Amino acid sequence: MTATHFEQFLTDGTNGVHYNLRLADGQVISIKAASCAATVDVYLPNEIGTPDDESWELEDPWEAWLTAGDEPVDGRYFYEVAVAKVRTLIEEHGGEHADQSAPVTDRFDQAVTDGTGTGRRPMLRIRLADGEVIAIKADAGGGYVDVYLPEAIEPPADDAWEQEERELQLTRLNGQPLPGRLFYEVPAAHVRALIWKRGGEHTDQTNFA
Repeated sequence: MTATHFEQFLTDGTNGVHYNLRLADGQVISIKAASCAATVDVYLPNEIGTPDDESWELEDPWEAWLTAGDEPVDGRYFYEVAVAKVRTLIEEHGGEHADQSAPVTDRFDQAVTDGTGTGRRPMLRIRLADGEVIAIKADAGGGYVDVYLPEAIEPPADDAWEQEERELQLTRLNGQPLPGRLFYEVPAAHVRALIWKRGGEHTDQTNFA
């Protein structure tokens, strides 16, 4: 499998900035490269384990924290990783995704900014590109959300998803029950990463007002 965008980064360089690269399995890594260099700087999301190799020894947790802005850090930053090792990692995740445009998360991002309000139905339903439906509850600008995941979506194996509500039964939507699991106070960046991995938001959000 060819890593065409990655090879382009290596040839042209990235002009001192990071470029996102979506992999075939939906994960997104970020690359900073100088033209024709033998090593690159790489940001990996938490869902991608670090290969057990000395090429990945130069980790800088402070850089990840400094460049995260207002979002919680959801990954690890590595300096001077051998090009061949990054190429291998890309291939292990199926190569590059055919679509390198950013998945749409407008509905989710708006909810995190404005909050989902209160009342009889405070949880906002979001249909994902693969047809699954999640629901979130957020306070305006809080950075953390409560998240309902249907049974078809397995939560990531990550500490961010530890606070699970096991007793509450979520209300029905359009007459259909919503069996699944509810998680409290998940960092917004982790939920956004999950939405990205499933292709972003569906273009049709009808009946999900």
